[in-house]
Amino acid sequence: MTELSLGVSSCGSEMSIDNKAEGLRVIVLGVDGLTPGLVRRWAAAGYLPNFARLITEGCFGKLRSTGEFSSPQAWPSFMTGVNPGKHGIFSFLQRVPRTYQFHHTTSQDIKAETVFSILSRHNRKVAALNFPCTYPAQPVNGIVIGGWLTPSLRANGATYPASLAEQIRTHFGNYPFHAEAKRHVIAGNNRRALANLTNAVNTKVNIAAHLYDQQPWDLFAVAIVETDAAQHYFWPYCDPQHPLYEQVDRSWCQAPVRRLYEQVDAALGEIMHKIDERTVLMVMSDHGGAILNEGRAYVRSLLEESGLTVVKPPGLSGWLLGGMRRYLEKLGHRWLPKWAKSSLLSNPIARRWVENYFAKSFISHNDWRRTRAYCFYWETQPWVNLAGREPQGIVQPGEEYEQVRDYMIQTLLRSKDPASGQPAVDEVFRREELYHGPYLENFPDIAIWWNCSVALSGLVVADEQEAMVQANKEMDMTGLYGGHSPEGTIALWGPGINKGQTLQEARIEDLAPTILYVLGHPVPEYMDGAPLLRAMTEEITQRPVKYEEGSYQMGASELEVYTDEEEEAVRERLSDLGYI
Repeated sequence: MTELSLGVSSCGSEMSIDNKAEGLRVIVLGVDGLTPGLVRRWAAAGYLPNFARLITEGCFGKLRSTGEFSSPQAWPSFMTGVNPGKHGIFSFLQRVPRTYQFHHTTSQDIKAETVFSILSRHNRKVAALNFPCTYPAQPVNGIVIGGWLTPSLRANGATYPASLAEQIRTHFGNYPFHAEAKRHVIAGNNRRALANLTNAVNTKVNIAAHLYDQQPWDLFAVAIVETDAAQHYFWPYCDPQHPLYEQVDRSWCQAPVRRLYEQVDAALGEIMHKIDERTVLMVMSDHGGAILNEGRAYVRSLLEESGLTVVKPPGLSGWLLGGMRRYLEKLGHRWLPKWAKSSLLSNPIARRWVENYFAKSFISHNDWRRTRAYCFYWETQPWVNLAGREPQGIVQPGEEYEQVRDYMIQTLLRSKDPASGQPAVDEVFRREELYHGPYLENFPDIAIWWNCSVALSGLVVADEQEAMVQANKEMDMTGLYGGHSPEGTIALWGPGINKGQTLQEARIEDLAPTILYVLGHPVPEYMDGAPLLRAMTEEITQRPVKYEEGSYQMGASELEVYTDEEEEAVRERLSDLGYI
């Protein structure tokens, strides 16, 4: 590849770098969904020798994710060092204020400055490859390849600089932003799905290695997201607690999730072999993996059964059409072969029709004059239909608002799985208990932490008179078996890092401050995280943490984002991982 043409952001005053950190560099390997329990288990068994080395020669531990422990919240928190209430991202769909509408999340929705931008302002060379929520790519002093919702290399803003996209096409053919897997899983072709995931990892690792050799980077960061996809589709293969653990067909592959972890381990080994004694390696994940509870598939029905969401009477014709439609849905779901479902979902027109049908059905029939709480399509954390905020809000701020939230919380905490009798929910929070900052209004009014130890067979709730209320499943989650857990992975290795230490109580907001500290930069006072000094030796920590004032508001460039065709590609990817 020819020498890269690096874009440089306009810099303010030059900032001196702490002399004791001069020459240090940082590599970040972000692994979506990397689960600390699986890493330790497979490292101890000999499957992950480089992770085993990382554990014994560096610091390793659990990393607390954000309030929703989801990718669209957690990756921006990693990049900015702030909680989601400050960076403004709730999910892959951002609500349009004062409406009942959403738009797809882009880099322009991140309201806090990223560590890549901070370092660029001070002429440090950075590379950010494949991180979610970085499309369209924002200008940096270095290079950016957009995250997995980038439609294609030909999309405006797929890379920064734009010439990087053409260089990738010339030398590698394409960039696998998203590995198509779900439709193959649904069709029963697990082998093809796994091959697509592993091929995508190989290509991304090869491109990252090639780019790494082009410049003496101060911060080189790359994300691998296929691990999370593999866990969504193949979690029963690696979790003895999953009800399908003993039933899955292992004739085609004994351990598909471990296969992806072994790929990451091989890449980790190459990095550890290549880097010098002045480079600190950080391996991290946005969250961990767990059993897919499927609780969110029942929320809309639960709100209806509890009288919080009120649906307009359909009338005779609506009732007949609705009954016929539901009958055909069940008939198709039961009798259509997997290949037919897969073909249907791969057709853009059919996919868009299905998505719009379900999305609109979640709110189109709501009687807003009597609806006190509601949820959207896949975005099932409940909103209060609040007067002054919602277009047709009826719940008054203050005491009535709190009463509605309290009622939802108590109802959810009483919910159970009818087969096992286990609680369906671990905890329910008011949004301000998880987030703080000027963008709190972007977040639903309560947040549900489902019980990740149970795959629900249904959802029942004992009402105040102890009568059992049954919620119905409103969403088809075919092909998805794994979900998320709030504890991801953090590991540090290299000069000045303690050896063999278990890192305790690290948060994802701590990582951007840690990177800045290692590189000798002051940490912005607005950041919610703090450098992980307890992972470092006295050689480094004798240097005090310096803080600087400043606004975290980030002015993103106003790039045109998605065309209609690109919107379709984004919808398909969100659907593949169960986001819509």
